[in-house]
Amino acid sequence: MKLKVCSLGLLVAFQFPSLTRANEPSLGDVLQSCPKPANAILHGDVNAIRKLSMGTPLEFDMPAGVDRVKIAAELNFTTLQPSWEIGYAAMKAAPSAEAIAKRMGGYVDNVNNRSVIWTPNQMYLIPLQNEVLSIVRPADRKFLGQWLKKDRSPSVSDYLKRAAGAQLGEVAAMIAVDLEDLISAEILEQNLAGLKSIAGKDVKKIARSIAGMHGVTLSVNKGSLSDTAITLEFKEAPSELAPIAKAFFNEVFERRGSAIGDFTKWNQTASSDGKILKFTGEITHEALDDLLGLFTIHRHTNGNNAAAGDTADATKPAPTQESSASVIAENSKEYFKKVVQVVHRVRDYSANNTGERAQWNANMANRIDEMPTLNIDTDLVQFASEVAKSLRTNSASMQLTNIASGAQAVANDAGSGGDTSAVFSGTNVQNLGYGYASFGYGGNGNYADPNSPMKYYQVAQAKGNASFKQMMAQMEQAISDMRRTMTNKYKIQF
Repeated sequence: MKLKVCSLGLLVAFQFPSLTRANEPSLGDVLQSCPKPANAILHGDVNAIRKLSMGTPLEFDMPAGVDRVKIAAELNFTTLQPSWEIGYAAMKAAPSAEAIAKRMGGYVDNVNNRSVIWTPNQMYLIPLQNEVLSIVRPADRKFLGQWLKKDRSPSVSDYLKRAAGAQLGEVAAMIAVDLEDLISAEILEQNLAGLKSIAGKDVKKIARSIAGMHGVTLSVNKGSLSDTAITLEFKEAPSELAPIAKAFFNEVFERRGSAIGDFTKWNQTASSDGKILKFTGEITHEALDDLLGLFTIHRHTNGNNAAAGDTADATKPAPTQESSASVIAENSKEYFKKVVQVVHRVRDYSANNTGERAQWNANMANRIDEMPTLNIDTDLVQFASEVAKSLRTNSASMQLTNIASGAQAVANDAGSGGDTSAVFSGTNVQNLGYGYASFGYGGNGNYADPNSPMKYYQVAQAKGNASFKQMMAQMEQAISDMRRTMTNKYKIQF
């Protein structure tokens, strides 16, 4: 995964007047309500996810006051971030609009004769009856207004409609992404050329099959992370890809720095017509965290839990200047704690190679950037910004080291005639992917040392790991210094 949601409470009371008081809008309802076509959806049973992630950082990312989330979004496939999100959270006790606004430093606004809450987190929130909280992101008033108007007929993906209509009673998390008309077979063919898993296969045919995919769905059952399924739906049966699909996707996941684990150990089945491939196996906590991170609601609803307890105080006068300082102190302490937790997640992450670690570092930098900064000490915000910058710099450094090492291997592979696409440490010289080099005698009769690529791979790993350890040592010292500074400044222990 990292999506925020549209004013969904309004969705119940206004968009879906036919729903009874006891009902929540379905995932299909959310899809149908979007003012623009969505290309991704999420169903999350927050209580089940919390149980599956017991003892991991993801457990504490899950808001204690939320039972379920249902989200529709438009993913930007270049950044893997949502352009917009619409959905809702079913809560144990939804606070009032005034309580949420007070807690989050926002204000209650009126759009299309509806009360909505603008928040500094760049989203709109709307508490509804039946303990439902609607969320719209970004906080674009025009976009919100479009969503509130029901006189439209959105173009809804057939693939997402089918995914949204599935039985999800035993599912902890389900993510479905529409891929129709997204991938160019010609460009994909070029990028696949260096992969070891498809050596000797008809690359053009494989590229054409992948480009014709309708979509992909990942679902994690409530019982265990080992009960995870990834389902791919193709326009035509991928006859050339199917026999080597596990090895192929395992290589693709590795080159993307995914923490999904060894995909070659998953089970593979196919539908009777061969158009659907289903893989079942175990997903790691880190991979689930990453995937849920596509939909960032689980990091933006936590503040509402505390707000739920503030309802009775919503009419109290605004805090004095003196009490505002104490609010900043407490908010800053919590903010500092979350930044430190992210750093520790970086430190404790078990990466298979530096390419995978580089991807994780970049993801964690995004986590820090997305943290709300209202009523937070400005020096602390600057500190967090520097932490995120360091993570991104280290990520880029490892990637560049991998590229340089791959280039050295190519230059020293005398038997390749310049045609080798050497790949090391999670980075492919040609397409920044993950793959393997060709070894042996080249077409010009020169011998290519089969140990040479591994030597450069090991050098790249050593350099990348050394730079990571140096960054972590500096970061731990910076955290210690900032903790001391904040403790002295506010006279409370950070």
